[in-house]
Amino acid sequence: MGAKSISMGQTGVALPSTSWSAFSNVAMMPTDGNSVSFYGFRYIGIAEITDMAATINYQTGWGTLGAGVHRYGFNLFNENRFLLAYKNSLGNFHYGGSVSYTHVFQGGNYGSAGAVGFDIGLATEVAEDLWFGARATNLNQPSYGDTDEDLPRELAAGLSYQLTSEALVTTEVVKDVMFPISFRGGLQFEVIRSLFARAGITTKPETYSFGFGYLADSWDVNFGLQQHNPLGLSPALDIGIRF
Repeated sequence: MGAKSISMGQTGVALPSTSWSAFSNVAMMPTDGNSVSFYGFRYIGIAEITDMAATINYQTGWGTLGAGVHRYGFNLFNENRFLLAYKNSLGNFHYGGSVSYTHVFQGGNYGSAGAVGFDIGLATEVAEDLWFGARATNLNQPSYGDTDEDLPRELAAGLSYQLTSEALVTTEVVKDVMFPISFRGGLQFEVIRSLFARAGITTKPETYSFGFGYLADSWDVNFGLQQHNPLGLSPALDIGIRF
């Protein structure tokens, strides 16, 4: 989730304090304030296969709480996910977990089904400005209703490093149990104060992406454009508000 992640090669498992960490790695949820964000991603320009999502991060005296909602599809087929997340830390070691309910609806009297999944995330600042993060998705191996259709299960691990005050690089490896290993990488550069340019690449599937973002005191906006070979271009946009 998030246009920043899209434009940086779909990396996010080791990106600290992003608004969309409740989806990418709960251990990386921000701890410096509250926020609410909204996101949209249109696959290769087709309205019927659009992602829409929203997330909120809220600080408490006993950790960070997160909640999110995600919808994919249209009236004849759609998948809806509702998520609750929690993150805390012990020194430089960060940990968290989430529970989500995913519901699939198919039109034409084909019915619907749902399943509950559990994710966990870990992260640590290995050295100054060098972060390691890892996540496991749907650990309980959930299936939709009484079918044999499983929710996606994957393991991901990666690094992010603040090369300079202006440049950030990320890399990660993702393995879905049903698909080959995907290698991903991204770069962010602060062109001028608060204005960021980004680029990224993935394998399995092969994609290239770029984008930009602007970070203000109480809000931010991010745009990404992903080229999938051979399908085409897909735009992404998100807007966040901090309070």
